[in-house]
Amino acid sequence: MKTGVQLYTVREYAKDPEGIEATLRKVKTMGFDVIQISGLGPCDIDLLAGWVNELGLYVCCTHNPWNRLAAHDELKKIITEHKKLGCPVIGLGMKPDIYPDSYEGYTRFIKKINEICKIVQDEGLTFAYHNHDLEFEKFNGITAMDRMTEECPHLEIILDIFWVQAGGINPSKYLEKLYKRINIVHLKDFRISGRTRQFAEIGEGNLDWAEIFFLCEKLNIPYAVIEQDTNFLNNPFDSLALSKKFIVEHGYWK
Repeated sequence: MKTGVQLYTVREYAKDPEGIEATLRKVKTMGFDVIQISGLGPCDIDLLAGWVNELGLYVCCTHNPWNRLAAHDELKKIITEHKKLGCPVIGLGMKPDIYPDSYEGYTRFIKKINEICKIVQDEGLTFAYHNHDLEFEKFNGITAMDRMTEECPHLEIILDIFWVQAGGINPSKYLEKLYKRINIVHLKDFRISGRTRQFAEIGEGNLDWAEIFFLCEKLNIPYAVIEQDTNFLNNPFDSLALSKKFIVEHGYWK
C-alpha cells in the first residue's frame, strides 16, 4: 500500500498557482509521491498537470464540487481534467445538503450517483465517494452507507478511518466488509482533548493503527493518504511530517 498526502490538509498554503506549485514541491521534498487533489485554489489545469508530471507525482484521486459533478457539461470537463492529470478516480467529498438526511433524500442522492457513475465509467474512469459519520445514520433500519454500497454497484468508496470510527463503526470491520470497493483510505487519528473530539496526527490519538495497517496490507488496499482537516499541533506540514514519521518508524511506509 502506497502512502500519500491529501492536499486538503495544506489547503491554506495552496490558494493560488504560486502557492499550489510551492506546496507540490514541498510535499515532494517531504518524500510523498502520491497525492490527492482537494481544496486547492483556482489553477489552470495544464499548469497543474505540468507540475505533477515534472515532479513525478501520482494523483490517486480528487474531490470535486457537487455543482460541477451534477451538471453534465461540467462533468465532461472534469473528466477531461482528470485525463490530463493522469488521475483515474473522480471523487466527491460529502453528500450535498440539497439531499436531506432522510431515507427519501438518500434515494434521490443514490439515483444521481448512479447517473454520474455511468458517465464516468463510460470514459474509463471511476467515481468515488468519501464518507463522513453522517452516512452511518440509520433510516428504515439501514445505514445510508449500506444503502449507497448496495444500490450503487459501480461506486468506489474512499474510506475515511476517522469518520468510520466517529460514526460508531469499527474501522477494521468496515475495511473487511468493503475492501473490494476501496482503492483509497484516508488516515488521521482520533484524539480526545478537554471532552472534545479532535483530528490528530497519526500515532497521537487512540486508533488501533497496527490492526488498520495490517488489514490494509492483507486486503491489498492500493493507496492510503494522510489527511488532517484541523487541530494541527503546530502547522499542517509539521503534522504531515509527524504522521509520516509514525508510519515509517512502525514499518508501514511503502
